[in-house]
Amino acid sequence: MSLERLIGRLEAVSGLSPVERDQLLGLPVKLKQFADGDYILREGDTATNCGAVVSGYVSRQKIVGSRSQILALYVPGDIPDLHTLHLPRMDHDLCSVGPSTVAFIPHSDLQNLLTSSAALTHVFWRETLTDGAVFREWVAALGARSALPRIGHLLCELAARLEVVGLMRNNSYEFPFTQQNVADACGLSVVHVNRMIQELRSRGLIEWEKGEVMLLNRGELEVLAEFNADYLHIDDGKRRI
Repeated sequence: MSLERLIGRLEAVSGLSPVERDQLLGLPVKLKQFADGDYILREGDTATNCGAVVSGYVSRQKIVGSRSQILALYVPGDIPDLHTLHLPRMDHDLCSVGPSTVAFIPHSDLQNLLTSSAALTHVFWRETLTDGAVFREWVAALGARSALPRIGHLLCELAARLEVVGLMRNNSYEFPFTQQNVADACGLSVVHVNRMIQELRSRGLIEWEKGEVMLLNRGELEVLAEFNADYLHIDDGKRRI
């Protein structure tokens, strides 16, 4: 049942028929586990599979000069390299943040399924469009938000996405990130991240310890971060062809 998180999320945000669910469950998969910092795909690699995140986090990142910039984060139920069905040569890296498990689906099998199902083609095309919407939000955050709301926005986004796949517990979720990871995602220095985390703590908005983040006042944090989940398109996806 390695694709259950993916299927559960697609059912929640796009809607799946029982037949489509069975078709996805019938895909051949190969599970692989990764340690923190392991590369799943490197820039320059030619992908022959798409990987669905089963557990943990995966980052899309790129080395710019001497710095690694995290361009996107992926949670269980996401397929971070869906674009390789048509653009197989990687122009960035995919890495594990903390330990993760990924289910690899051969391109040929996924392509055959999408060729035979217009409905699933629609579902996965929507996935690609949503990924683009999240990317635009990240660009806007890096260019226009100050440090404190930038970090708050990241925490709110992950909470919203993890909630869809049932991985939020009492407003807390696993967060095996270092402050360097947060710095790389938010375009900040580690020193600045440390100060902002302390500020969020002092305001009574978050706790972050032992690999877990708790949102103590989620509503207030969302106001501070100017977080609006519309760009995640969680609640408006069930308009089917």
